[in-house]
Amino acid sequence: MTVPPLRQAAVLAALTLAVFEPTLSSGLVYDARLQILTDPFLHDPRNWPAVLSFAVLGMDVLDFNRPVQLASLMLDAAVWGREPFGYHLTSILLHAANVVLVWLLLSDLLPRGPRGDGRPAPADGPDIAAFAAAVLFAVHPLATEAVCEPTFREDPLVTLFTLTAVVVASRHRPATPDLRRAAVCAACCLLAVGSKESGLVAPLVLAAYWWLFRRAEPPRFWRAAVGGGLAVTAVFLAARFLLEPSPSRIFEAPPVYPGGSLAAALAIEPRILALYAQLIVVPLNLCADYGLYSVRHLQLPAAAVILAVLAVAGIAGARADRRLAFGLALIVLPLLPVLNLVPIYRAAADRYLYLPLAGVAILAGCLVDALWHGRLASRRPTVLAASLVVLLLLGFGSMQRQRVWSNQLALWSDTQARNPESYTAAHGLSDALRVAGRGSEAEACAREALRLSGGERGDDWMALALALESQGREAEADTAADKALAIDPRLATPDARVAVLALEVSDAEEIKRLFGRRAGRKSPPIVPGGASP
Repeated sequence: MTVPPLRQAAVLAALTLAVFEPTLSSGLVYDARLQILTDPFLHDPRNWPAVLSFAVLGMDVLDFNRPVQLASLMLDAAVWGREPFGYHLTSILLHAANVVLVWLLLSDLLPRGPRGDGRPAPADGPDIAAFAAAVLFAVHPLATEAVCEPTFREDPLVTLFTLTAVVVASRHRPATPDLRRAAVCAACCLLAVGSKESGLVAPLVLAAYWWLFRRAEPPRFWRAAVGGGLAVTAVFLAARFLLEPSPSRIFEAPPVYPGGSLAAALAIEPRILALYAQLIVVPLNLCADYGLYSVRHLQLPAAAVILAVLAVAGIAGARADRRLAFGLALIVLPLLPVLNLVPIYRAAADRYLYLPLAGVAILAGCLVDALWHGRLASRRPTVLAASLVVLLLLGFGSMQRQRVWSNQLALWSDTQARNPESYTAAHGLSDALRVAGRGSEAEACAREALRLSGGERGDDWMALALALESQGREAEADTAADKALAIDPRLATPDARVAVLALEVSDAEEIKRLFGRRAGRKSPPIVPGGASP
């Protein structure tokens, strides 16, 4: 019995909301604390014209290069202020929409693709395979980072507009020019790259769809859709780099290559890609801050063998089935902007795999379809049971991973456990432990951050000073604070550091209290944005 499409879509959306329901009660962590809780930009309605006109590309603000992402967060800010619930709800709804888009795309592809035995697809084939694959995309633990941290929703936004462009284009009928539909596809490409630079792949994905499935049609529509998408993407990227404010008071340090050079990055990248492949198949040891420690078990020869095997299998699959080729395109193309060929702030991250997971879902859908109607058709209960077990395990892993993203202490504790060499984890955990009243543990983490940074960062010495101050060790705290100021005199004006998003308000308040105690007077409080009342 075939389930009506609307009911399938509703069930998928409800399932996604149910799996991610724990995130609705989570706080704000990582970059969200600075962008949503500290930075006043999102909360000022006067910034709407600059964001909607893309004039923000020339402004020195956080995410100046991602106006669509900014607009999304500003909508939440207008409704929810600084309340985490609304931001999480929007991100989960975006994920649910993407799950439905994956299902729609697979529902179109599976009946259309040629079957290995030449027989037509049975009526229930697309329903089973497309639904199972969409659930895989919904519950895979790799999606949690992009969904649970609201300021990382740029990747779900890129996915939303990329998949929408493909689904809209797939509804084109060759008998009509359909230029309005082509304009919608081009607009989706603009919105994708306006969400994040990796959105530049949207017209490339659209082109791959055309080439694999529709190139025998009259080309007018596809020229307009793909060509228009490429044109608006190129114009946006040109404006993004030409208008970029320089120097920036917010982005004080430029990104660097992993390993320190392009040659070193090229030697590390195969290991990162092999790690990605492992995390897709076995999503264990996910981490908010990967580093060389994370790929210690994947030396270059082993990584090269893994990638070679995957490449051979991918080429063979793509030659046998165009649907597999499209799934592979959805995996490979979104990875191109994050291959560390140019420096990026994070060499590797789970959120980079959010759109590629849609490609993984397509491959999985084709596999389930082949098993359901192939040689194992007589063992459908076995196929169904195996699929359910996999999806249940992934769903359990996703819900467990959401706990990690629920608060700062959980996030940085988990990150340090996964990657003990992470400076970000050590520094962040020191702050979280201090706030939790665990001063001695905060001190140990601050000293670890100092070790990892070589003692050359003023903010690490200040973190140590605050940890010591919280234990009543004032003389030691003063010594650490003096070292912090000697390395980075800017810390003497915490308000100014808040204004450039280098400090959270709560940390700045503690620094001012420390300075006030040293000066024998109480320091006035500060407010978000760094201004004194």
